[in-house]
Formats: sequence, structure tokens, C-alpha cells
Amino acid sequence: MLTLEEAKKAVVEDFSMYDEWLDKYEYLIELGKNLEPYPEEDKTDDKLIKGCQSRVWLDSKVEEGKVFFKADSDAIITKGIISLLISVYSGRTPEEIADDDFGFISEIGLKENLSPTRANGLVSMIEKIKELARESIGSKASTDDVLTAEDAKTLAPLYDNVVLALKQVYDPEIPVNIYDLGLIYELIINKKHEAFIKMTFTAPTCPMADEVLAEVKASVADVPGITACEVELTFEPPWDQSMLSEEARLELGLD
Repeated sequence: MLTLEEAKKAVVEDFSMYDEWLDKYEYLIELGKNLEPYPEEDKTDDKLIKGCQSRVWLDSKVEEGKVFFKADSDAIITKGIISLLISVYSGRTPEEIADDDFGFISEIGLKENLSPTRANGLVSMIEKIKELARESIGSKASTDDVLTAEDAKTLAPLYDNVVLALKQVYDPEIPVNIYDLGLIYELIINKKHEAFIKMTFTAPTCPMADEVLAEVKASVADVPGITACEVELTFEPPWDQSMLSEEARLELGLD
């Protein structure tokens, strides 16, 4: 089996063989035809990926420390996209999947050449794959790991420094940092000093989403005392101007 890096490189090389995106769409359709049959009885609502215009079912299981995915969709292009993703990530360790930036998607230009609704669906597929991987290793903060009130008081400077790091990251379309924009929905630091961040964007079609997520993870991971950082993207609830801080409202001239 190819390593993860080899598999991603192979996808980039495969797509580079085609000059026109019409040919690349045909390639995606062929990939979708290669998906293993997904049992009809398993096509339940809890397996549907939220955020996709078409219906996409995704399930996973862990065997011998590796995550294996199965999927299906009722739309041919979308079926090809999810097939592409699981062909790269199925059979990997959960740590490999959770820590990967899925950067090869940008290299092949897939998101930029999809309709806005399909691009949103692609983001949702990536988010769900990473979520299932994180769940399999329990990387989300558990009750035992979350700081107590006393712990939080002792480590308040660490929390404050993480907030300062987040304030160094700016939205690519609005000249305000992501923290004051209200894009950070959740920030948890557990007893191991691991940071867990749930965030959003002002619009699901943000063209710089991957770059911003990578910058957030790198900025927080560089904070002295932080041992690891996980960033989860969500669009529930959707962002609106009510989430702006007072500082952001003043800066944007909204008050």
C-alpha cells in the first residue's frame, strides 16, 4: 500500500494528465463507479454528511488501528469526489488522517473548479472524514481532560496567550482578526495543554479556508506551553454580524 504522501502525489499526477476540466470530471465519474457497493439498509440519516447538496453517506470502522471508510452518493460527480477522498485516506491510521491538511485538493484545483454548492459539499466531506478519525482516537477533549475551575485559574495566562495567537490571524476578506470577528466558536485547553478549537468562516465558500485553518493551527501550536492543537471547521450555526466583538464593530464602523 502506498504511503499517504505517495497516494496524494499519485492523485496530483493523475489529474495533471488532463488539460481540460471536462476530462477531469469524467475521471471523477469513473472513480465513483469503482466505489464498493454501499448496502441500502445502511443508508440511514445518521450516515448522511450535512452540508452537501446531494446526499452523501459516509461510514467508518477501525481495524488493527486503521480507519476504513465506505461511502456512496446519489449524484455522479459527488460520488466521484467522495471516492477520491476515501481512496487516499481509507486504511490510514486515525492520527495520519486527523493531522493531514488535505492540501493536495488545492494542488489539483478541485474546489476552485466546482460549483459553490459542490465546493461546500467538498469541505463538509473533508470535515466529516477528519471528525471520524478524531473520534476513533478520542482526540476530542473528554470530561476528565477538561480543565477544572482551579486548573483554569492557574493556567489562565496560557488561555490568554492562545487568544492572542488567534488575534494574529486575519480573515482573508475582512481586515479584522478571526477572534474579534467571532469566528472562534469554541476554545478548550485540556490538562495535557492540548488546544481544541472549533471555528467557522464568514461564508462557506471562503477561497482561503485551507490556508487560514493551517495558519490557526500553526499559530496556536507555537504558543509556549501548548503541546498540540486540533482545529475543527463548522458552519453550524452560520456566522452573522451579531458575533462581532465590540472592537470589531468599531473597527468596521458599524457602531
